[in-house]
Amino acid sequence: MICIRRQRLACLLRRGLTGLVLLGASLANAFELAFTDGPTGISCRYFDVQLTLEWPDGPSWTDADGQIRGARPWARHEIAAGDPRRVHRIDVSSLVRSWTGGRQAAVGFLLRESTGHLVEFHARESDSAALRPQLLVRFRDGRRRFLEPAADATLDCSTYKGQGALPTLRLVNGTSIALRFELPRDEGAEIQSAELVLVRTEVAPTAAPVSLSVQALRRPYGDSPGVPVRGLASQFPGDREIDSHPDVVFHDAMEGSALDRRWRHGEPTPAAIVGADAVNGFVPLSGRALRVVVPKGRQLGLDLRFRFRDHLDTEPEKIYFRYYLRLAADWRAAVDGGKLPGLAGTYGRAGWGGRAWDGAAGWSLRGGSSTVIPAGHAAQGRVLLSTYAYHAGAQGRYGESLLWADADLAGLVTTERWVCIEQHVRLNTPGRSDGVLQVWVDGRLALRRTDLRLRDSPDIRIEEVWMNVYHGGTSPAPANLHAFIDQVVVARSYIGPMAE
Repeated sequence: MICIRRQRLACLLRRGLTGLVLLGASLANAFELAFTDGPTGISCRYFDVQLTLEWPDGPSWTDADGQIRGARPWARHEIAAGDPRRVHRIDVSSLVRSWTGGRQAAVGFLLRESTGHLVEFHARESDSAALRPQLLVRFRDGRRRFLEPAADATLDCSTYKGQGALPTLRLVNGTSIALRFELPRDEGAEIQSAELVLVRTEVAPTAAPVSLSVQALRRPYGDSPGVPVRGLASQFPGDREIDSHPDVVFHDAMEGSALDRRWRHGEPTPAAIVGADAVNGFVPLSGRALRVVVPKGRQLGLDLRFRFRDHLDTEPEKIYFRYYLRLAADWRAAVDGGKLPGLAGTYGRAGWGGRAWDGAAGWSLRGGSSTVIPAGHAAQGRVLLSTYAYHAGAQGRYGESLLWADADLAGLVTTERWVCIEQHVRLNTPGRSDGVLQVWVDGRLALRRTDLRLRDSPDIRIEEVWMNVYHGGTSPAPANLHAFIDQVVVARSYIGPMAE
């Protein structure tokens, strides 16, 4: 069992986890995103505005019983009418110990107010350090530490933008407050207690009673990276002879001198099979690969179709499609989001390119990519992948982006690394919203939807695998953008990452 050079550490980790090396199923891509408090950070609508990581039903939390959006707070603090105190101390020991004990992810505090009366505190942006929020942590060995927030913000639902750059934190009429501290990592040190210290901005006593509750802020996606899931590919090291499996419909290892003849060609592009490309940082996955180029000033990089009717008696209603993707370093120059390979049933009539979804005409579920995240953001240099879906839930003429954000943001990938992407579509019962879409990144489930309506007619099926790479949106590529694709497999059951 051999580990690929330059990926050896992650490879050895995978061997220890699974007993079988899954190529591309590296834990190195797992990314724990901490919220930030700038204009593109946390808000009432988004956990992260820059990444468009939207809360499903407003800011989410886990209560003291472990219930999502539960009613029992980790701590409660009452401010009576006429209370003259400006400094307020809230005992958050049980929640902080839960975080440091590893019982849940330390995302942050979420403060809520139930009476509807205004209370305002100084934020970490206050000019005076003495007025900023603090977390006082006492250890059982007698030591104590005062921590300032790494981020804090008012979550104001009257705007989607982040309000964390303001010098105050406000609770009134449904707003809430998020605070994040970098917790001490003193090895072996046991925390005895923790107090959240807040200073009111008002000099006068409170005019009305205020009831504060403290909950554990929760990310709007899965917290656990999970263990990569094996599939039928685990029986065929290097995908050699994988097409002998009865469930495999199509396999292209990209090893020929030219593209497999089973692909239908759409618009011409400069894509080509290569065995080396040091200029663009190509490192083989398993030999040769398909090099995709989006030329400067243009948008299209690849347009290939595997049409099921060309090779099967009928078009399927359920299929799995797996491929490996490597974005070159120059992909960081992309100035717009884009499209990536996926599955479709457009029939040249509807469901792509501003041709709105039509249940009797067509749909598509291509992959999608965000712009490269800029410097200064916690995820700088990465790309967030998604499904660009033309379905009944999309508003207007265009599709809807479904982020690959589960499994601890499995779809937030780096450039210059091979990533295993697998998509599964099971069409809905005509006219009903019970269609299934699943996406795995490096064998980890990154998206699962079971409520899609893709068709209203039984004549609409899965027409094709659409190998599409496109920059935009509307913006042309500012420079030549390169990507590499390898080991394409289409099957009737889950495929999983390639084994070696």
